[in-house]
Amino acid sequence: MNKKITVGLFCLMMSSLYCKINAQNYQTLNVTSGYNADLIANGQGTAFSSTTESVDDPANGFVFMSTDFVNGQGVAPASGLPSAGLINSATTTGLPFQLAPYTANNALKLSDINDSGILNFSSNPKASKLFMLATTGSGSAVAEITVTFTDNTTQVFTSQSVSDWYGGSYFAIKGIGRTSRVTDDIENNINDPRLYEIALSISSANQVKNISNVSVKKTSADTGYLCVFGFSYQVAGNCITPDSLTTTNLTSNSATVSWSSIAGASSYEIYRSVSNTVPTAATTPTYTGITAPTKNLTGLSAATPYSVWVRSNCGGGSVSDWSFVLNFTTQCEPINAPYSENFDSATTIPLCTSVQTINTTGGNWDVSDATGVSDFSSNALYSITQTNPTNTWFYTPGINLQAGTTYTLSFDYSNYYQPGKFKVAYGTGASSALMTNIIQDYPNVNVGTITPASFTITPAATGVYYFGFNDYTPAVPLGIMLIDNIVLTVSNLSTSENQLSKNTVAVYPNPTSDYLNVRSKQKNAGIKIYDVSGKMVLSLDKAEQKIDVSQLMKGTYFLTLKNADGTSSTNKFIKK
Repeated sequence: MNKKITVGLFCLMMSSLYCKINAQNYQTLNVTSGYNADLIANGQGTAFSSTTESVDDPANGFVFMSTDFVNGQGVAPASGLPSAGLINSATTTGLPFQLAPYTANNALKLSDINDSGILNFSSNPKASKLFMLATTGSGSAVAEITVTFTDNTTQVFTSQSVSDWYGGSYFAIKGIGRTSRVTDDIENNINDPRLYEIALSISSANQVKNISNVSVKKTSADTGYLCVFGFSYQVAGNCITPDSLTTTNLTSNSATVSWSSIAGASSYEIYRSVSNTVPTAATTPTYTGITAPTKNLTGLSAATPYSVWVRSNCGGGSVSDWSFVLNFTTQCEPINAPYSENFDSATTIPLCTSVQTINTTGGNWDVSDATGVSDFSSNALYSITQTNPTNTWFYTPGINLQAGTTYTLSFDYSNYYQPGKFKVAYGTGASSALMTNIIQDYPNVNVGTITPASFTITPAATGVYYFGFNDYTPAVPLGIMLIDNIVLTVSNLSTSENQLSKNTVAVYPNPTSDYLNVRSKQKNAGIKIYDVSGKMVLSLDKAEQKIDVSQLMKGTYFLTLKNADGTSSTNKFIKK
């Protein structure tokens, strides 16, 4: 162990900088006990001689190093941890971390699942936020962090992910290189390894309490070695920051935001934004003078993501810090028929549609390129069933339907590998409980190729309705359900030649593979054919009774017939 820098000497050396830190709301915590490993090589000599363990697998034996490190061959690193141990976080401006002296144990290393340790501090501050400085070697890890207060109450933070020391986000410092205890070689790297900042929000009820100690337990069974290098905190002010933000009563243009009630707050303020940029103390609030811990936000835009922060106003110019962010997305406005979704421009579930997964251990709906699967030629909606049964719904947006009007719902479906089960329904909400109108049940889907389906419905009452597709396949070795080309249109009165009547159009056969016959009682002036995305794929200035559609790709199309009197009619057909 080499050149010793005491905490007192460090404070004297860095007095001007430390005073500047003290002027901020962030402070470091001095760990007095709990570290069990020296993971930072320093001074002159081999990496092995100035450390006790490695950050990663002992077979690799890599550790961090200080800028003053010179290995056994007399080689110094291009970069390293600051020799005085002070790190100013690259993630949170103004947040410092103070590493323990490099000449003794300076980290808590947890290797196996349920390994734990307690860190005690030289002071017992009140905090609104805690920040843990940590990393992992040989893979990521998950931690449970328990903050104990001087009144023996606790606040537990579960499932805190800590990234591997190479390549993770939210780092406090990066590009500090490493050295091996096995070979004594130095690796210089401008991007890695990294130490990460893990933010922990202290509840409003606990911000008035003094912190006694913090325990850290590794809860993951993976190979990552969890290494904790320190804690810092944001000082809790006399005006406490609200927490427990929730949103209810979401509509297309409003949302109700609620939070914890804060003793001593005379009112609350809200900052609302369509950006996730965190507000500062100087940011002008969107709403002020709120006297209850809830606020209904109105005048919002439909289908729009919003970010909201709340702070307390304790009077006399005293306000709290802004809370952690609350994110929500407003609902979509109902749409009118015709509606179509072919998933070709989607990489995930399209905006304004939704998924309800009832059996969370089974499959769920998603979107992927299905080209070559069951004769699909582009993206499709799919769900996969394997060792657990599937029960998942996909819902369309809300669609305005009129009582007594007949609508046609069409779609393509198929399965892959083992047979599956699904049903189609509609109802007054995007919820399985509201899917009260079963359109069709498919208890044994074993078609293997893309198969068109078409049904008519006539709602009894005018309103907003959602169409749902429910995959309820039992556990199988492997089964894939696929849905594509969902189309809802107002039905025409006729779909075959012998159904032709005045002012109606017949388009047949439907589905078709080669030719489409078109018959109309009116004199017509032209025909245009569109795909489900609205792109025109065929145009005929002279209306023909027999149209060659053999060159069209398989799928759903709309044929618009322009009449001589200026009117037009649209019919849907399927090219197989």
